[in-house]
Amino acid sequence: MKQILYAAVCLVTILAGCNKNWDTHYGKEEGTVSPLNLLDYLKSQPQYSDFVAKLEEYDLAEELKRDQNLTVWAVSNEKMSALEDLGEDTKFILRYHINSLMYDNTKLKSGLRVMTFNGKYLSIDKEGPAIRIGDATVVKGNQICQNGVVHEIDQLLTPDLSIYEYIESLGNDYSIIRDTILAMNDTIFDLENSIPIGVDPTGNTLYDSVYVITNPIFERVNIRSEFSNVTMFLPSNQVVEKCFDNLGILYDQFGKDFLYTDSLKAYTWIKEAIFYNSIVDNVMEGDMTSAFGRLWKPSIQKVDAAFKRMSNGRIYEVTHLKIPNNVHIDMIKQLFHYWEFVPDDEKDALFKLNNVKNIEPKDRDKVSFPTIGVELTYRTLMFEGELDDGQLASIEYTPIMLERNEDGSTGYKTVEVPPGEYNLYMGFLAKNHPFVNIYVNDTPVALNLNVEPATPWNYDRATNTVSGTKYNGWGGLVGPIIIEGTDVTSFKIKIEFAGLGKGTVERVEPYHWALIPTQNNY
Repeated sequence: MKQILYAAVCLVTILAGCNKNWDTHYGKEEGTVSPLNLLDYLKSQPQYSDFVAKLEEYDLAEELKRDQNLTVWAVSNEKMSALEDLGEDTKFILRYHINSLMYDNTKLKSGLRVMTFNGKYLSIDKEGPAIRIGDATVVKGNQICQNGVVHEIDQLLTPDLSIYEYIESLGNDYSIIRDTILAMNDTIFDLENSIPIGVDPTGNTLYDSVYVITNPIFERVNIRSEFSNVTMFLPSNQVVEKCFDNLGILYDQFGKDFLYTDSLKAYTWIKEAIFYNSIVDNVMEGDMTSAFGRLWKPSIQKVDAAFKRMSNGRIYEVTHLKIPNNVHIDMIKQLFHYWEFVPDDEKDALFKLNNVKNIEPKDRDKVSFPTIGVELTYRTLMFEGELDDGQLASIEYTPIMLERNEDGSTGYKTVEVPPGEYNLYMGFLAKNHPFVNIYVNDTPVALNLNVEPATPWNYDRATNTVSGTKYNGWGGLVGPIIIEGTDVTSFKIKIEFAGLGKGTVERVEPYHWALIPTQNNY
């Protein structure tokens, strides 16, 4: 009797535990539970007869009888009528409605990606009780069967493209980015997956050949793989062309031609800045680093927050694109002797002299660089003060550049530069030069600066010169500066006598200035 009572208690305990586990697993989600396998269950539901008929026609129905756990996204007969209008391979679409794992309602979470029988991913979005799978909404979920679950959805699922497939399908409005990426493709023979089928008369193995597409982009961010989770920022031709137009205008403002090499540099930055190895949810806030290590600042670069869902990620449309200053600007540089091309009646507006008794351009050393076919004479802007008067000679100089007038004469215009952080470099006639104080927009950059050493201060013969020469370098580093503002702007450099070194006169001879954007200059 005690044994019978003990067995009864154990049975009650087991049943209670099973009920508890069932409730825990399925929660309080509404649904049905059937002892039938998925195929038999679907056949028992008249509203799915057209769906089942298509599964049988395309040899997929038997999959639903196997000893495996599956998820089926079924549609009613009414919704199956849209199948012929989808313009897609029917079997491919049907395979898109079956997953290899069981996902009841408790497992369907926002952000989940589930792989279908055709190797494509479906994205899940859950808000309150509403569950969306791709573009469809679950209308009758949790139909639990012996080997899986059926969720009825309100429309047929159409396969999402991968990001790579979407790029391939882009029209001519996106031809710049499309062709830039696809031009990097290479098709190679895949020996591992090719099947030997014989030998030719010379003894070489013949294969049923398989070829695969490779692209250097795939090494950093595999936009072709269904296993990836990628974000792409997609610029149209109009956005790219506007970006390049702005570059051309900007270059003109500080005296540089927009060359083919500049366009290549810009294209490289674009294609490396637009891919990310994760799903980006908030594209409006927070700096991001691309899969290629490029910095993307949402405060500068603009995208439409509404994204296109892809099978392996999402795509955002770019609405404004800017190549960062530190990417496309190598050097902004001009010479001080350009002062002489400003008419006398306009000089006071651009240059302020303090305690200067004489100012004039001076031709100094002649040099040649035969390897690049350049000969030149270094020409400085020399100004002098009275050493004994106790006053510091200085010039406050608005940087200018030269341009050709319509009549063929040489004119000038004020240099304007983008705001941001730069390193200021300068060069002088270094021999026996006095010490100097340097200011930019009244802010001291370097005080008591010794510019007598030939390296790096003698003209522009040091620091980042043309390869194999001492031509067209940066000169000596004065220090970092900040150009304030939001738009391109002019600025002022003040050079002030600060005391004698080896020389004996208050004579200052600047040659050039150069601004080099820092990594903080975006």
